[in-house]
Amino acid sequence: MENKIKVLFYNLDGAGVNYFRTLTPATEIERNHSDEFQVEINSQIDFNNPNTLDYLKSFNIIHYHRQLHPDVRMMQQLANELRKNGTVLIVDIDDYWELHKKHPLYGLSLEKKMYIPIIQNLKIADYVTTTTEAFVEEIRKVTGKDNVIALYNSIDPEWMKQFQNNWKPDPDGKVRIVYAAGSSHLGDIEQLENAFNVLSNDFEIKDKFKVILAGFDCEGTTTDISFNEEFKKELERIRLWTPDMIKSINKSRGNIDLIPKLPDAVRENFRNNIFLVNERPIKSEESVYYTYEKILTDNHKMVQDKDYVEWLLNFERNINYPHEVNYCRRWTQKANIYAKVLDEADIVIATLADNKFNSMKSSLKQIECWTRKLPIVCSNVVPYNVDGRHMENCMLVPNEKNAHKYWGKYLKKLILDADLRKKLGEQLYEDFHEKYHLANVTKTRTDFYRTILPVSRENVDRLKQLVVETEK
Repeated sequence: MENKIKVLFYNLDGAGVNYFRTLTPATEIERNHSDEFQVEINSQIDFNNPNTLDYLKSFNIIHYHRQLHPDVRMMQQLANELRKNGTVLIVDIDDYWELHKKHPLYGLSLEKKMYIPIIQNLKIADYVTTTTEAFVEEIRKVTGKDNVIALYNSIDPEWMKQFQNNWKPDPDGKVRIVYAAGSSHLGDIEQLENAFNVLSNDFEIKDKFKVILAGFDCEGTTTDISFNEEFKKELERIRLWTPDMIKSINKSRGNIDLIPKLPDAVRENFRNNIFLVNERPIKSEESVYYTYEKILTDNHKMVQDKDYVEWLLNFERNINYPHEVNYCRRWTQKANIYAKVLDEADIVIATLADNKFNSMKSSLKQIECWTRKLPIVCSNVVPYNVDGRHMENCMLVPNEKNAHKYWGKYLKKLILDADLRKKLGEQLYEDFHEKYHLANVTKTRTDFYRTILPVSRENVDRLKQLVVETEK
């Protein structure tokens, strides 16, 4: 085909977002649709280069995650120029812009109003792609248009090697429970508090299982946030440092416009400066993964080998301990190999708190599990209960105050019942492998791309039909 549709995939993120939302979809198009599409993946666009605009104009479609240009005003100008050229801009987004209160970036997001440029970029783009139908509906409230479509997170085990099934049983004959999560899930894993205390003290199963924590890491930085004492002194000077003012400051989460009775001069002088932010290298014992580990091991009481506990507290990476017995650490891996830990899994657990931020997430943990027909126990919330059915293709744990009792109950049942593990895993495969196979999702993607080029009444009608088909 001479006149191929040229698509640029751009994503500054180098981790899992890039892998599932940019790299693998682009690769799948190259593999199976190269007769019609010419794909380029680029994460290094120099917007100071005078030739960049012509470079961008050479594409029919530009797919980018969250933002193409870092400055919203410049992004609008760029979009106008590209639109004149006939280039279609598609912004992709995978996480809700309003963080929940226990998210580590919640305070900073409010203070810096990080959600504003995300929303503005959704409005600037011609089309928006995202991960779920629930998120589609939320984004449409922002765009006010039928220009949003769900393109699911998905997997093609044929060439995504980490999702090829190389599962092997545990050499010690134990049932392995894998928890793999990013660093922002402390508010989600809290529902497991005490669950492993119960399991490890249950004489029927205490020696029959082991826990594997994947993604453990102590690298990076942490942020110390402190109250600006100069702000306090200024309020004391003008006699506004009162209990009501203190309450308003705490409630504001750093947004000075939410604090009443402040003189304009004070408001402007301390804008974005109520709390002082200091970034520093993280200490190993401060890592959120260390907190995860304590929850999953009942504060290490589950680990009876004292030498092993001492070794764990040294936080030595890439050094194996010869007798892990009932708890194993698996350090963080690159996005293209992280799922190899599923070769060690007999049960996967996925916790999510019940909040709006999480309800916009995808069912990626379930999607990962279909590749090995693994049983998964997950929170009974959107996204897991969209395609998940309790005791049919997964176990759904009620999101209640005493949720840990259900986690313990369901995990015990699976530890003792190999047939049930097999049944749930096989049904998960049957229910998920077509809908969440990358080849099938990519066909929807390429149909979508064809529809939006060129814009015509016929194509607009076809796009609406495509959106309806993806929502079925």
